[in-house]
Amino acid sequence: MTFDERPERTLLVYTLATYAFSWACWGLRAVIPNSDAVTGSVLFVLGGLGPFFVGILLTYAAGRSVQSWLANIFSTRVAGRYYVVAFVLPAVVVLAAGVVHALVFGGESSLNALPAAVEYPLFLGFIALFGGGLEEPGWRGYLLPHLQDKYTALVAALLVGLVWAGWHLPLFFLSGTVQNGMSPWLYVAQLIALSVVLTWLTNATGGSVVPAIVLHAGGNAILNYYPIGGVAGAISPLGLGLLATALTVVALALVIHYGPRHLAPSGEYMAVSSHSSD
Repeated sequence: MTFDERPERTLLVYTLATYAFSWACWGLRAVIPNSDAVTGSVLFVLGGLGPFFVGILLTYAAGRSVQSWLANIFSTRVAGRYYVVAFVLPAVVVLAAGVVHALVFGGESSLNALPAAVEYPLFLGFIALFGGGLEEPGWRGYLLPHLQDKYTALVAALLVGLVWAGWHLPLFFLSGTVQNGMSPWLYVAQLIALSVVLTWLTNATGGSVVPAIVLHAGGNAILNYYPIGGVAGAISPLGLGLLATALTVVALALVIHYGPRHLAPSGEYMAVSSHSSD
């Protein structure tokens, strides 16, 4: 008997399984002794890989080829402009939010205190592999296509965004995480807007999550370079609110330009379905 991949069932089972796996890892991380930093770090990273692991498990359980699915979602044969967007957009959003923070709200620039620019590739690479980037094969590589079998791209993006935001809930109570100092409501707003942007990027590339991994990692890494106070300024209520607003503007522009049904250039959307790797 194989797993029934109807959209509603997939949404329920995938959500419960991903939450259970990741929350168990993070729960163990919360109760281990503070001196055991290595074990804590491993558990934290494993929890972050939950969306990917569960996507692999359910693909196998459905009797589909995991190898074909992985080859499809990790395809690098993507138009160069989407890689450019993935690399550049996080910096544009942070710069726009920082400028408003300074000019409208009187924030003081702290550029001299920010990390050196040459460190950014290190932040980006680490986060792509261990700090959030590899969530994308699960959220956008597995769950999104299944929901798009029934719902419009916009509705699917919002559903994935809500599940994605809820999945982060334990991190608001876990010491040492960036979420621990954030407003949960602003964080949810930011993730839902980002989910729309990442849905556009995934649909526009025919289902590849490679640019989405880069954009996701860049969105996390660039917080170190927020012009008003670095990470502390970015996760403050004002900074996070401005970042969420900037992302929402981008998301709305994409929805208006491409339409809520496909949220992608003409001809690309149909390539992004749960059956495209069969």
